[in-house]
Amino acid sequence: MKQEVTNKFGTIAILGEINVGKSTLLNKMIDKDISIVTHKSNTTREQVKGIKSEGDTQIVIIDTPGLTSGAARIARSFLSQVWDAVMGANFILIVVDSSKPVSQTLYHLFDELKASTEKIPVPVLVMNKIDRCSKADLLFKSKKINDCFPFQKTFMISSLKGYGVKDLISWVSKNVPKKSWAYPPEKKHDMSMENLLNEKTRETILLRVHQEVPYNLEVDTHEIKELHDGSIRVGQFIKVQNARHRAMIIGKLGQTIKAISSRARQGIGKVLNKKVHLFLDVKLAKKKKPHGNSIGG
Repeated sequence: MKQEVTNKFGTIAILGEINVGKSTLLNKMIDKDISIVTHKSNTTREQVKGIKSEGDTQIVIIDTPGLTSGAARIARSFLSQVWDAVMGANFILIVVDSSKPVSQTLYHLFDELKASTEKIPVPVLVMNKIDRCSKADLLFKSKKINDCFPFQKTFMISSLKGYGVKDLISWVSKNVPKKSWAYPPEKKHDMSMENLLNEKTRETILLRVHQEVPYNLEVDTHEIKELHDGSIRVGQFIKVQNARHRAMIIGKLGQTIKAISSRARQGIGKVLNKKVHLFLDVKLAKKKKPHGNSIGG
């Protein structure tokens, strides 16, 4: 006799333009900072999965790279980097910055979803950053967007301050299908420890020097070692494309890299819940034998 499934499981794909608060929303929904949040455009470069397990329900939330307005039209080829998330999702959340005008990029996204021959869930509209606009503007923009696309539901939230996020989670939880969980209840994300630490340091760098250094710099964790006193030694390479970017990250008399190291060490310590000794080495990515400049703490 087949055993009845009592648990519920579902997947959410978060779509939207750059800097609309998608990563902040994911972090708020799972109550853990795993997705990069900076003021620099498009810092989420690939799918980031957060996992929320509560009661009998487990939800996987996928943060996808932000849509840009660089092309005249969003083509299917552009959506290919997020299409897997859309196709496998029970819910699609389209996040909009309520404080900005409705863009052509957003309209083009609606057109692509309408034109899709694939079977996908009817999207949910999430009007984010409601604390940054008037109620009249919010209602006007919400109506304007809903007139363009048949959303199944609209939520008004502030992912930064948490307004309305519980209502969104509650609605999703009530509507996910009965299905066995895909992850153990204690798991919050599907990233390896190395990748998580890479992202925490990359976030720190972009927050410190986001106007000068491109978002595609790489951080590579090459050492995670537990010491005899229970603390953790972490070694990371910061890889940049040219000597100018390397000099920016190091800073005059090494002051910038020291500040990055201090803040990243705190962030990693919070992730690992242990005292951390962090050693950063800035390298040129394309050189076989680059000369590094290290800082430890």
